[in-house]
Amino acid sequence: MGRPINKRFIGEGAGKIEVSRYFFTGASEVNSTATPAYIVSQKSSRRYKVSDGTTTETLTLVNQSSGDLSAGEFAIDARLDDSTVVQVTKLHNRTVSYEQENIELLEEDSADTPTPVSSAQIKYNLGEEDDDVTGTATLPQQ
Repeated sequence: MGRPINKRFIGEGAGKIEVSRYFFTGASEVNSTATPAYIVSQKSSRRYKVSDGTTTETLTLVNQSSGDLSAGEFAIDARLDDSTVVQVTKLHNRTVSYEQENIELLEEDSADTPTPVSSAQIKYNLGEEDDDVTGTATLPQQ
């Protein structure tokens, strides 16, 4: 699993990471602007216990756009310095991973067919978009 996310960034309350979208089993996809949700605990590198205050379930962090989540999944949007919104694919202790486009890499068994998606890792902070810290991603906070 690597280094787990710092516990001071998860849980309910001010200054904690807010989930952008989530889909509890037996329900439908919910945007956190309507009903805020937060991470309760980390189970593995991509599985987290998530709660909206009434329902708590272990969900998988995925790279999906709004409206594309399936039951048992959630997503966190991060905003880069240039205001680009990216979906977080992994949370680390001090950084987040996300998929970035416009970098063409060759897959080993792809017969030299370029793939337009690569993974990137960047330090993160919580809060306002214009934080004057370059080289960081801003995650939504409660």
